[in-house]
Amino acid sequence: MGGIVPLQLGGVAVPPKKPSMSQLEKKTARAREGGAAAVSEAREKAVASIIPPPIDDVIEFLREQPYVTPNLLADKFGVRISIARQVLRDLAGKGFVRLVVGNRRLKIYAPVKEALAEVKAKKPKKK
Repeated sequence: MGGIVPLQLGGVAVPPKKPSMSQLEKKTARAREGGAAAVSEAREKAVASIIPPPIDDVIEFLREQPYVTPNLLADKFGVRISIARQVLRDLAGKGFVRLVVGNRRLKIYAPVKEALAEVKAKKPKKK
């Protein structure tokens, strides 16, 4: 019955009341108006949160920091912590950061200044 518990009167199960025609019409009208927009917005939000930040921006951020954690990266770029962890793992594999201290819950990375110096510096934006 999908989560609806039938009423029991004197030991006999009574099925739940069916919605009236006007209630069904209202329900379908609401689903058409607000439901489609809400579903598409939810899909856009889910897709947008998976995209990692641009590597150039992350490298610029790393040049200014003495250390970096997944939480710092997630706060700075507005991504989930799991995405920030993946970005830091990729950068560690490429040699831009190295793992200083880490356990299961927290990992602290230090930027490798020599590797970051080799990457072409971003041109400052004119205002």
